[in-house]
Amino acid sequence: MRRTCYISVSNAALCQRCPALLAYTVHRGEKDAWKVGINGSGYYYGTLFHRNIAQVFFEAASNPASPFHGKIARSVSGGNSAVESVIRGNIFIPFLEAHSEECTSGQIMAMSRGITVLSRAMSEFFAAIPSLMRSPEENMRTVFIPPEQKLKACYDCPEGRLIVAGKYDALLFNPDRGEARLFEFKGYTKSDVTVPLSQSLIYSWLVWKKTGVVPSVGIIYLDDEGREPVIFSAENVREMTASGLPGLFRAAYGVISLKNLPEIMRDENLCAKCPFSARCADDWRSLL
Repeated sequence: MRRTCYISVSNAALCQRCPALLAYTVHRGEKDAWKVGINGSGYYYGTLFHRNIAQVFFEAASNPASPFHGKIARSVSGGNSAVESVIRGNIFIPFLEAHSEECTSGQIMAMSRGITVLSRAMSEFFAAIPSLMRSPEENMRTVFIPPEQKLKACYDCPEGRLIVAGKYDALLFNPDRGEARLFEFKGYTKSDVTVPLSQSLIYSWLVWKKTGVVPSVGIIYLDDEGREPVIFSAENVREMTASGLPGLFRAAYGVISLKNLPEIMRDENLCAKCPFSARCADDWRSLL
């Protein structure tokens, strides 16, 4: 009988980094396995930024009933500085007034840098949509999709079915070109681009399964001051998804089901940072 297994997008991406890390997560309960191989400042403000800045911004932009939806619309034609001013004045400052005592100075500064990166990415995306620039208040809802929406799809492996589910950060459409862009915000520095890219490709696959549109991807590294978003075109995303995801999904299914386990990986740089490397081979054999 073919078994159905379930996996989150983040765990599927973890399998791309190393199948053993996924095994430690799902079979050994190692909650910090996802951190292996990720470089950051140590401020761990990504969740703070997602929940209190980015998500609030995208919810307001997609909802005309929001008290500052109109302010975001009016900032569209003003470029980066106008968008940044709206985010700081209407989202960041109220957050600081309510929660600054709960945050470290490093977290506050990191979030502030993230706002600069976010506003620049948004203003550049807006500039490529003439209809939005002409009539922003009329066209905002055709551009912004509500953020943090859960998507789910099934991949049929030879051995069984893998249900993949997760919530994307932000999804925007360019109605003038019939295109979409998936934005992913990462609260760490750019180290190995495959770390966030594999996760973004999975979200792109979920968007495609839901809408029929393959989005381009913009990865924004919030912990890298002044870094431009890393953009992958829809054509590149389509090619990488077709070439990379079938093998990844089969490997993830093998780890979760403990049937047809993929071969253990050996990566000199990753293994040097991994706290499980000394016992990894023995632990892996115990799963067979």
